[in-house]
Amino acid sequence: MTNVVYALGYRTWDDGVKVGYAFSPERIAARLRDDPTVERVVLVDPVRSHLKRLVPQRPAAPRFSSDPTRRHLQPRRWRRGEPTEHDEAVTIQRRLEGRLRRLGDHQDTVLVTSHPVLAAVADRGGWRDVAYYAWDDFRGVPGSAALVQWAYDQIAVRDVNVVAVTPAIVDIVGARRSTVVPNGIVAADFEPPAALPDWYGALPGPVAFYAGSLQRRIDVAALLELADDLPPEWRLVLVGPLQEPECFAGLAARPNVLIRPAEPRPQVLAMMAAATVCLVPHLPETEGMSPLKVYEYLGAGAPVVATDLRPMRGLSPHCRLVAPGQRLAPEVLAAAEEPRATRAEVLGFRKEHDWDHRYLAWRSAVIGT
Repeated sequence: MTNVVYALGYRTWDDGVKVGYAFSPERIAARLRDDPTVERVVLVDPVRSHLKRLVPQRPAAPRFSSDPTRRHLQPRRWRRGEPTEHDEAVTIQRRLEGRLRRLGDHQDTVLVTSHPVLAAVADRGGWRDVAYYAWDDFRGVPGSAALVQWAYDQIAVRDVNVVAVTPAIVDIVGARRSTVVPNGIVAADFEPPAALPDWYGALPGPVAFYAGSLQRRIDVAALLELADDLPPEWRLVLVGPLQEPECFAGLAARPNVLIRPAEPRPQVLAMMAAATVCLVPHLPETEGMSPLKVYEYLGAGAPVVATDLRPMRGLSPHCRLVAPGQRLAPEVLAAAEEPRATRAEVLGFRKEHDWDHRYLAWRSAVIGT
């Protein structure tokens, strides 16, 4: 049996709890925790400031586990923020890796991390293996492009095992050992469906719907064109945290556009299922992503119109692709006229892309079983 130390990158376990375990890091952590073939699991949060403890979370997040073979470490330092300067970041991650090696005999332990700098500096000889789980291209973290590119180069040179959500990330990192395990969903999350928010249920006419963080990765210019092109009875609805409001000011001024803050995840899934068409209008530079939303849209049974990027291709006949720079409205209106996915198609899609299958592929790529 193998031991696994899984060091998260950029998002803590509590961050995952807050969004309903929606993203792959917490999905994998939960499955590692519950996997009887893994003898010991240590889940490690990214390094956070001691000052965070002065503002305790209310309500407190559930514990990772009460099983003594499943530990959860929350390393701390005094300074706030994710370090983006090379020497500081390397020092912090080397110190963390040394602490993790001191937990016990690691010749039977695989270190898996989603932090590229930790993967770049980890002592290969101190572990059975070191794996980098790339669930995003972290060069997009503000101020981190040069640091993360350096880490990618080191990961390739030092022959770290890379498991990534898209072929684009594999290509960017350039590691000899690499596997693609795309994002996934949990079929049980869709049943029974939650009630729609009152404001959504009151919307008149058809809805083109986007769910997710509202940031620069979205092709706002394409959405502005879509708002102008849609017939008067349509509404363009965007739901999610407004992370870069300056990018969306023009869109918010359109009379047929509604931008709403994040809703609880069950309600978001219900809105996806009720939408006339769901959207993934991403910019071409996001090709390294494996957007969770496209799997959730299709798992909810909605037709999808997405930017034509590699991670979107071949998922479903109900996912229409639009070349970057082309107008979305023709495909949105065509998708609205097509028959929706049948119940059998939806259930088949959920089963094929469920995390039960994704995790087995991930585990095989990381620890070989």
